[in-house]
Amino acid sequence: MRREVFAVLALLALSCAVPAQPLRDLAAARGIRVGAAVAPGYFSEQPYADTLAREFNQAQPENAMKFGLIHPARDTYNWTDADAIAAFAAAHGQALRGHTLVWHNQVPAWLANGGFDSTRMAAILQDHIRTVVGRYAGRVYAWDVVNEAFNNDGTLRGTLWYDTPGIGLSGTGYIEQALRWTRDADPGAKLFYNDYSAEGSNTKSDAIYAMARDFKARGVPLDGIGLQMHFTTSTPSLASMEANIRRLTDLGLEVQITELDVRLPVDASGVASAANLAAQAKIYGDVTALCLKFPLCTAIQTWGFTDRHSWIPSSFAGYGAGLEFDASYQPKPAYDAMAASFKTAPPVIAAGALTNAASYAADAVSPGEIAVLFGATWGPASLQLAPVSGLRLLFDGTPATLIYARVGQASVVVPFSVAGRSSTQLQYEYNGVASNAVAVPLRAAVPGIFTLDSSGHGPGAVLDSAYRVISRDNPARRGDVLQVFATGGGALAADSKLAAPVSATIGGVDCPVQYAGAAPGLIAGAVQVNLAVPAGVPSGEQPLSIAVGGAASQPGVTVVVQ
Repeated sequence: MRREVFAVLALLALSCAVPAQPLRDLAAARGIRVGAAVAPGYFSEQPYADTLAREFNQAQPENAMKFGLIHPARDTYNWTDADAIAAFAAAHGQALRGHTLVWHNQVPAWLANGGFDSTRMAAILQDHIRTVVGRYAGRVYAWDVVNEAFNNDGTLRGTLWYDTPGIGLSGTGYIEQALRWTRDADPGAKLFYNDYSAEGSNTKSDAIYAMARDFKARGVPLDGIGLQMHFTTSTPSLASMEANIRRLTDLGLEVQITELDVRLPVDASGVASAANLAAQAKIYGDVTALCLKFPLCTAIQTWGFTDRHSWIPSSFAGYGAGLEFDASYQPKPAYDAMAASFKTAPPVIAAGALTNAASYAADAVSPGEIAVLFGATWGPASLQLAPVSGLRLLFDGTPATLIYARVGQASVVVPFSVAGRSSTQLQYEYNGVASNAVAVPLRAAVPGIFTLDSSGHGPGAVLDSAYRVISRDNPARRGDVLQVFATGGGALAADSKLAAPVSATIGGVDCPVQYAGAAPGLIAGAVQVNLAVPAGVPSGEQPLSIAVGGAASQPGVTVVVQ
């Protein structure tokens, strides 16, 4: 009895130093998730549960969704631990990540020793994926579908799924099939391939890249690559890791850091030296900052989060202290380095990310255009209307008028002062830290018509003379004067009309333009074109186009004519 009392008192003594701003809030401002692999057996340990809930906006089962644990007998599924993690994540506003559906390890004996042929193995795997993914559909946002399928030399690892006996498919066929089955089970989930020792550019990562490139080219449902990052203080170079992430994201794939830890030599009490803790902190900070360079690097997750509960000491004799919280749940220098990178790493913007707010054309912008910048890797975590504290978009050093912003998206009016130039240097600045500069091509006019669903296609934002929306229930009529709303009209004359000549067509028929200029009562940059519907316009849903100085609006915009 006395032993239990002391155990409880010892646990309560693990007082957590609560950081001023938890990692999850810092990550939200960068548009990414910060997560941890977790075990539900520790949820009853209050410091564990409190730290997990406070610091992370993503959770992933460390073991609870692996085949052997969740499917221990042929006709039996054990949902207890996985359901507990799903419930915890839902209760604390955390995204739930699934791990893993196909792996060579932690396979139950009934399957490994069952003597099944390839046909039966395929049926078992398909049923397993359908059952597990189906249960968590709409709750798990991303799955590590296949884990660790490659050897370090780039060859495929021999596993019961691939060749002993396999599911009857050669090469990466079994990986492809698992991805397709998972997409069928939950079309809304993001699907990842996950592996270790493939963080930098090497033979293994080359093989993974080749597979990913092939899958993308053939339409195989692969959304991202998970890079585990189980490190010592000797890591691949940052340049090598950056090159690898860049080539993966250039395919349009997300990259997520899925299992980060940095194991250190420790003494008999599990304590690492101050020098090694400092080296570890640098790696944590560098990895965080590296991820923040890429809008498609969408999560940073550690394998556990406290040295009190870590896989490292039992797997690597003489090593430990690999995580961002120590065994007493105190934040370590590694935690501080992650927080510092979240707070100070420059935001990154991409060339071609500034688009017309109406058409989403990204080849050029015009003076006075309402534009949207996508992908900036820092900003308000939730949508804010102007003024947006701490945020500026600079065109050749001139701050532009903001309309709204949140991390990853900001709307701005391109300054009229850029007129006459062939390009402008765009920078994004948040909390006094400026992004890289990108060159944005300029044109005199880049007209885009706003659409009712904000997609840039379909029914245009068009009113009749009584200010009613044109629709199938209220079609335009011949002889009517319509008000078409657009942006990207370029320079204005002294009377607020567009300086360049404007023309318009409906159904390919020229429409007399009665007015083209600033839209009264709307934000600067909004253009209103009043046009008459001539007698020759055909009935039905017709293509609508305007042209400013010979530059035409986007195709695919329509208006209904009676």
